[in-house]
Amino acid sequence: MDRELRFSVDDGVDLFPQAAQQKVDAALRKIHLLFQKETSAPLTELEDELRAWTRSHLQTEDIAQVSALAARAREDFSVLVIIGVGGSDLSARVFHDFFNHPYHNLLSVEERGGAPEVYFTGDTFDPHKLVGLLEMLKARKLLHKTLFNVISKSGTTTETMATLMIIRDAFDDVNWQQHVLATTGLTTDSVLFRMHEQFPFYGGTLLPVPDGVGGRFSAFSPVGLFFLAMMAGKSETPETRIQAAIEGVQQAHDNFNLPYEHQGNVAYQLARWIHLEEVAETGHARKNSIVFYNYADHSCLGEWFVQLYTESIQERGGGANVISAKGPTSNHSILNGIIAGPRDKVILFIHWEELGPDLVLPVDAGMDSKLTELEGLSMTQMQTASYRGTALDFSENGVSNATLTLPKRDIRSVCQLMRVLMDTIAVKGRLQGLHLDNDSGNELTYLQEGVEGYKRNFRSFALAPNVEGD
Repeated sequence: MDRELRFSVDDGVDLFPQAAQQKVDAALRKIHLLFQKETSAPLTELEDELRAWTRSHLQTEDIAQVSALAARAREDFSVLVIIGVGGSDLSARVFHDFFNHPYHNLLSVEERGGAPEVYFTGDTFDPHKLVGLLEMLKARKLLHKTLFNVISKSGTTTETMATLMIIRDAFDDVNWQQHVLATTGLTTDSVLFRMHEQFPFYGGTLLPVPDGVGGRFSAFSPVGLFFLAMMAGKSETPETRIQAAIEGVQQAHDNFNLPYEHQGNVAYQLARWIHLEEVAETGHARKNSIVFYNYADHSCLGEWFVQLYTESIQERGGGANVISAKGPTSNHSILNGIIAGPRDKVILFIHWEELGPDLVLPVDAGMDSKLTELEGLSMTQMQTASYRGTALDFSENGVSNATLTLPKRDIRSVCQLMRVLMDTIAVKGRLQGLHLDNDSGNELTYLQEGVEGYKRNFRSFALAPNVEGD
């Protein structure tokens, strides 16, 4: 079976105007030349341009540090808690959703292959889950067997640091730092870095969020790789998990350097299709929403892509919205709106050819006669049939759709997919001209200045004196 990710576009819709295609292709040709120059550029140059994430899989010192620290922490702790928000924890949530047993925390440590239990916090000020987490850890006498991995490049992310302050207060001894591993920027600009200099965290070390790597592009830096290594299960080690991830990323990296029009260069082909749908000219309606339709029982990948796309591409009043969906669950919620509602959406399916261990419907089960036609079918067969039927339904109703097909639902394939989607964002940003007219010298694709307003307003309200009657 073909081991590579493939991209295909539904041919049941009208073709884009030739002039529009030629215009985009001319732009892609120039973009490809610019990215080709990066392959030999010094890392410091990419750090300045916030594109060092393209080399995360080549940072052998960071990878070796992650692997060694994870091996040690697996011996020292029974529970891992990720404290982060947005790009600081979404990649770990994806990895947990895909690669760990769906009832991971209910298994014994032997059944988990030595991996710790895992929980997530630090992404909200709502105390409900944090209260419950601390109550549970204390009641089970696990608090002092828990490692809290706090992730914030600046060390000032308010939701995350507020949670860390609560957790610090939960310890009644002076050694709380030995239960915290910080992943942060390695400069005095980071509050976590300064805290570590005064009272060192676990292992006497910090894991870096490298310069030039923003949160939503950090999955293959220590931000995501430490979690991946910590969760190694049966027949796995931290090293084998990391190696599988790096292989997938490296394949995507190699494919990105193929000619832009090459079928194997999926990032360019996908960016081209999305852009043409967004800027369509006469005869083809413009689309302002992408439905990311992951055809498997996972929600975190869609949440990750929503952040990746909208925080990167929605700039200067442009860029599509992203709607996260999963099949076939979402067929019972948003499908009718796609078919019968406004024609402002395109569909990007994620199709998995192999889902892993399968189940087969029994034969001669004595069920109602309307169900007998399903006897003997596997669940994977039905999942694939559902995907194909949904795609055909969209095509027959004139809804543009494309598919990214992956051979297996494994670490290598998922990490290849995530890197391809990151590369797609890089190309799409330049198609939108987000690297031009930017006084800071950085591409708007990698910035997120739009969030500064909410941060200012939050502090204004949080720190304002209480007014009677409010």
